[in-house]
Amino acid sequence: MNSIVKVQWKNSSEQNHSSNGVSNSHRTGEGCDGWKAHLLLAGPEGFEKRGLQPGRKVSFEVTDERRCTGYAPSPGERAPCPEFRKLESGSQCSECRGKDIYSDYVRGDTQTDLDGDFSVYLAQIGKEVKVGVTRSEKIPKRWIEQGADYGAEILSGLSSKVALENEQDISSNGVTERIRKERKVVDSEQPEALQEVMEEQGYEAEIVDVNSLTVYDHLSGEFKRKGLFQGEIQSVKGQILGNGRMALAMTSGKVLKKPDQKGLDSF
Repeated sequence: MNSIVKVQWKNSSEQNHSSNGVSNSHRTGEGCDGWKAHLLLAGPEGFEKRGLQPGRKVSFEVTDERRCTGYAPSPGERAPCPEFRKLESGSQCSECRGKDIYSDYVRGDTQTDLDGDFSVYLAQIGKEVKVGVTRSEKIPKRWIEQGADYGAEILSGLSSKVALENEQDISSNGVTERIRKERKVVDSEQPEALQEVMEEQGYEAEIVDVNSLTVYDHLSGEFKRKGLFQGEIQSVKGQILGNGRMALAMTSGKVLKKPDQKGLDSF
């Protein structure tokens, strides 16, 4: 038994630029360079990673049961929950949440000032646009993690406190900070929504075609938050896996298990 921590992404290609003003790279397939995903799981003995390469045959089930995913004791590190505690909701027990260095920052506590340079960005996901904050060196990784179709870094080189204040100002002007996963399955071929929001908010920045940076095809299928996932992995968009028939959310904290019935090689 394991609980889902998150889908993690790693870059293995260099970006290039198209002539239409939207930065992108060549759409790549199995075995080619580009951003690739793997699934980070927590368990009683610690953490493990499972590859999500295109074409991999898998068979597993995401359930409604939840277990603690541990905590971040320092930037770039993760520690396991000492008891792999069962949860009623969320992804962390109270003990691990209290130890996590990002807890206050994620909640939008502007008194928490983390070291380093931060950026404010806009991202188009499907037909909607969100505002967000991340460390400047983590763009475009943050866009890819969130399943963005297009992204624009509108402010950079800020302290974490100032970045959060700017995010809150933009959010108060009608730009959401969160887009639900089921809304991310909608395909978006052009960044019109992002361009419109940038004009309304008075920002100018390069728009990056985020979809073209990964090795995966466009996501399709019926959106599900739990259930049996079988067959070949065709798509990974942010924290959602697709096999062409189903788009299954990899929700942090939910338990992933082998299916009861026999099937393909499972995780």
